This record gives sequence, structure tokens and C-alpha cells, in this order.
Amino acid sequence: MAYKDSVQRTATRTQTKITGTVTVKTGASNGIVTDLSAEGICFQLYFDINARTGQEVTIRSEELGFLTGMVRWYRGDKIGIKLNLSSNTAAQISSYYKHFK
Repeated sequence: MAYKDSVQRTATRTQTKITGTVTVKTGASNGIVTDLSAEGICFQLYFDINARTGQEVTIRSEELGFLTGMVRWYRGDKIGIKLNLSSNTAAQISSYYKHFK
């Protein structure tokens, strides 16, 4: 069984092509949010920023606004970000789906 098939997701993911900037302590990079859920983001980086599991992250995007989270994983040019859940985060993601999707 492939890894993706064995992972139980709590929130539905949506494939996206949202451009934005992600910043960690070691640097910042523009890139693309390749998928989005109410709890997390997969961000494809244009530049390596040495993101490591557990680092605090900020994401800025015209469509999503300003979000914060933590690096859950990194593989090559992609990082998985667990969003800091709040009513503001939920409102921003809901607004994206309402206005841009």
C-alpha cells in the first residue's frame, strides 16, 4: 500500500495554484500553495530556505492573507505546513473558497 493511501486525513484537501511567500527563521521564498485544507498547506518553494520540522512559519498571499503555522514535513522543494487554528484562519480560508474558488 502506498503511503498516501494509508494516511487518514481529518480535513478535505483542495488542489490550488495560489502564489505567495513563506518565511521561516532561516529565510523566505516565493512559491505556490499546491493544496489547501482547513488545517494545513502544501507549499512548493522557488528557493531553498532550509525549512525544518517544527519551525514557525508565516505565509502571505493575496488570496489567503497572512497565516501562521509550523513546518510538519519537508521533501525537496515542498514543505507541509500545519496552520495555527483560530477563528481568523478559518475565516480567511472560508473567504478564499467563497471568492476565488
